[in-house]
Amino acid sequence: MTIQQTPSSHRVSGVFLDALDELAQKPSWWRDVLLRDDVFVAVRASSLNIYYRGASIFRIDDGGDGRVIPWTHTKYLIRQQQVLAQLHDDGHFEPSDIGWSQYAGPSTLSDMIRSATDLAGAEKSGLHPLIVGSSKVIDVELSLLRASSSVDESLPDTDVQSVGATSIDRSQDRLDVVTVENRGSKPFIVFHEAKHFSNPALRAKGEPAVLAQIVRYQATLRQHDAALRQRYVAVCQALVRLHTMRTAVRAAVPVTRPLQAPDPLIAAIASGQVQAAIDPDPRLIVFGFDGDQRDGRWERDAKRLRDYQPSLKIRAIGNTRSAREFF
Repeated sequence: MTIQQTPSSHRVSGVFLDALDELAQKPSWWRDVLLRDDVFVAVRASSLNIYYRGASIFRIDDGGDGRVIPWTHTKYLIRQQQVLAQLHDDGHFEPSDIGWSQYAGPSTLSDMIRSATDLAGAEKSGLHPLIVGSSKVIDVELSLLRASSSVDESLPDTDVQSVGATSIDRSQDRLDVVTVENRGSKPFIVFHEAKHFSNPALRAKGEPAVLAQIVRYQATLRQHDAALRQRYVAVCQALVRLHTMRTAVRAAVPVTRPLQAPDPLIAAIASGQVQAAIDPDPRLIVFGFDGDQRDGRWERDAKRLRDYQPSLKIRAIGNTRSAREFF
């Protein structure tokens, strides 16, 4: 497949991907990542982020000249098998190795994922099955500089933060999920904002706060339209290469579950066969309700949201754990 390269400012380098490919061919933390189907690899301009339930358990930087530099936060390095640590009179803990100081194979990665699970909030935990269960997702945790005309310091930021999260950067808008979608013969890049049913931004006596958030996102997406079109060609190119790596690794190491192939539209965008447009109207995803809540409170909330913003695109799902191809 011939791929038209996008500007270097929008893509990870081929040398960097070559180095990752080489790393995948031997026992390594990267190979362990590729063997898991419950993490999402997000492509940035000069790095990759490995996400589990909204937590970046690895950031992999392009160090130049084929150098791969992985980073993680120390909060993910707790040894989960240790239940108790004794505090002695002299102030030291026993055992002292309560955190991983060296990567020791899949067990280390499993502990990192368990730590991320413990730290994740309901919103990120509920959204995760929809992300890893879809072949159309091309990005998560997208951060964009806010459109200058859309910044209103009086408006609250409505995203529920995970435990230990830092304060919100009000110069940035953050969208949860990005997908590809074919509408007839025209492909689109589509953006999604997810809210757990319990999020108070979905309801208010007046206009729900989430609607101002959606309007702000619309302005931001329109402002970044050209850059986003270039960015997601580059992202799709990298995702095609990463899928090839995953396929090769799983062929060499017996894996019981089949690998989910990316949607064919991703390869078509990567090769330049089609040009995708940016949909500037984010969709609102609401999840985490039971049958009674769906027929009662959520039905009233959805009506209020549509009364205030009739064009709002809403998708609702009660239980996300068993969902496949939601997007």
